[in-house]
Amino acid sequence: MRLFLMKAVATALTIGATALSAVFVTAHMKNPAAPLQPTVLTAAPAAQAVQPTTEPAITSTYAS
Repeated sequence: MRLFLMKAVATALTIGATALSAVFVTAHMKNPAAPLQPTVLTAAPAAQAVQPTTEPAITSTYAS
């Protein structure tokens, strides 16, 4: 009998949490016209691109 009661309580809590989550999500205002990603305002010119260096290459990442 205890096992059945524990399963019933766990099931009720799961269903309750799911229902409350659904209510929470649907209660918030949404803008269907909003873009999924922000637009890029300006692109960096080619002169600001990553340039190679004259420094020696890093051959180890060991730190003492």
